[in-house]
Amino acid sequence: MSRPMQFFRRQSLRSWIALAMVCALLPLLASAVAGYAVYHQTIVQPFRDVLARQHDLLISLERIQGDYWTISEALNAYVLTGDVAQRETFDAAADRIGAQFARLEAAASVSNAGQVQAARQEWDRAFADAGAVLARPRGSVAPNVADLQQVLAVERELPVAARRLEAVLDRMRAESEASHAAALLAFRRLELGALGAILMSLGMMGLGAFIVNRAIVLSADELVAGARRFASGRHDTPVQITVPPELAAVAEAFNTMTRTIQEQREQLAEHARRDGLTALLNRREFDAALGARLGALTAGGPGFALLMGDVDHFKRINDTYGHVEGDRVLRRVAEVLASEARADDLVFRYGGEEFALILNDAGPEAAAAVAERLRLAIAAVFEAEGTGTAVTLSFGMAFCAAPAAPEALIRVADGALYEAKAGGRNRVVVRGG
Repeated sequence: MSRPMQFFRRQSLRSWIALAMVCALLPLLASAVAGYAVYHQTIVQPFRDVLARQHDLLISLERIQGDYWTISEALNAYVLTGDVAQRETFDAAADRIGAQFARLEAAASVSNAGQVQAARQEWDRAFADAGAVLARPRGSVAPNVADLQQVLAVERELPVAARRLEAVLDRMRAESEASHAAALLAFRRLELGALGAILMSLGMMGLGAFIVNRAIVLSADELVAGARRFASGRHDTPVQITVPPELAAVAEAFNTMTRTIQEQREQLAEHARRDGLTALLNRREFDAALGARLGALTAGGPGFALLMGDVDHFKRINDTYGHVEGDRVLRRVAEVLASEARADDLVFRYGGEEFALILNDAGPEAAAAVAERLRLAIAAVFEAEGTGTAVTLSFGMAFCAAPAAPEALIRVADGALYEAKAGGRNRVVVRGG
């Protein structure tokens, strides 16, 4: 197996979900990049171009307006003083005005072209008139009186040209401010829309992550936790998954398997406690129960009685009727003992045809009465069945009111049972523990 395949196989469910979300978001990211490019090309860049063009127009207009006053001052000074330097100042300002008008004509929009052209014509007339004045040499103020009217005409033309230029400037400023305000409003709306879209996208991504985490990752974690609880022996807590349905079905199957295994374990544990033929508690359970009961006496608990019973002439039954009948007799004896014993008493198959009962919370007289009732019940049942097999039990009982060793108590009960057998069977013999 190649390394890339090994790498992908080792990834967790979270990694696969994250990869799936990334793949799902790639088209959205590509759309966002393409949208930004279109937005930049169709809105941002044209707006920047408009602003740059309007900025150039406004700068050119302001410079022309400033040079108008420079020309007016130079013309007045030349007329009054005849200073040649003033004519040079005029020529330099006129060159700048010409260059600025060339820029204005190149950058003016359709709506502004007529006003720029009118301003240029006003300038051309003022320039021609001013040029005629400057062409004549000047020595003093007196010689200039003859063409004073022409100078005054130039003086009137320059303010008119300046005002016309100022009107163009004001119009351009108003248009610039209006377009700028509209662009800013559009930008603000776009920004708010983009912000809303981003926030909504982030919210939806968070919601999607929450849903995925809640529906899949947490459910998978619950499955893992349930498997670990089962492995540690804790089978009482089922796996709780409701979404998604697929994992809920897996959880239900897991819970069903857990219940089945637990039931089988309990059945096996119960079978291990029971005798296979009679279904009574077996010898191992007898030893454990007797030890626990004697331990309770050490803690100051009430006394109890140990009753040992043995089927009379059981070998004769097997020899006469066969082992199948012998097994039936043992099962029937077990049924009678279990049904006739008190609710708190414990009934065991001790071994072979021997049975044992632990009679809890019973004094010697009460325990002896229970044993006698059991003896009579067994004899009556088999007599009533009319099978021809007479079955009786002999009982030996040891009462225990003080702590003792289990073996010692069993020997006392066995001795009483032996005495009942020797005394003619089908009887109860009681001895103190």
